[in-house]
Amino acid sequence: MYRIPFFIGTFISFIIPGRKRRRRVRGAINVFFFYIPIARFIRKTYGVRAKTIRFVRQVSVNRMTCVVNNRYYVKVFRDVSIERLNNFQFLMNLVRPHLSVNIPNVFVAKHIPMYVADKLPGVDLRDMDVVQILKHEKKIKSAVIKMIDDMQSIPVKSIPDNTRFLYGLQDKLPAHPRITKKSVLAHLDLNASNLLLDNKYNVISVIDWDSLQIVPDPNIDKASFENLWTIYKNTHPVKK
Repeated sequence: MYRIPFFIGTFISFIIPGRKRRRRVRGAINVFFFYIPIARFIRKTYGVRAKTIRFVRQVSVNRMTCVVNNRYYVKVFRDVSIERLNNFQFLMNLVRPHLSVNIPNVFVAKHIPMYVADKLPGVDLRDMDVVQILKHEKKIKSAVIKMIDDMQSIPVKSIPDNTRFLYGLQDKLPAHPRITKKSVLAHLDLNASNLLLDNKYNVISVIDWDSLQIVPDPNIDKASFENLWTIYKNTHPVKK
């Protein structure tokens, strides 16, 4: 039944001109249909009342993100099973103690495939002055690479068999047939919007871990980050 709102929202938004408008309409419809389950989820998880539920984004037709009370992010999925979300929650809890940066606590709903995560401290790197960001480029990149190294220090073979998964919620990579000596955990989506900085340009929080998965090569995450950093620099050129 939870899939129906996604189809209704997609169908109605199809007649709306403009890509951004279609996304907003689709998201608004989904928020309307999921308002009560989301409110109950927040109440049960945090013991607080959901005063406002505001649509944030819906890039694909299969998942929707909203923010509750301007504090909690909630993602609702059409194409992800509860089992995969529970695997994701387990890995997030496994990774957290090993990292020096803040990463969100994730709580998974029992019936409708969705999770809620706390908003974290820091300012979106994209909202900061690009000149200053590039001035502190070495510092920022060093912090992210250290986080990747810390995450790769976690032995993936220690993850219980029933919790291992070789694909992320977003299926960034095709499933790899087995875990090898080189296999490591990877974030795979370390773009500018997922790095939160303080006013001294320290990376203090990393968000959007939907792509977290076991990968067959430790260089994959670093290569992905370097590529995403290059994209950031190309899309935010400094005027000479």
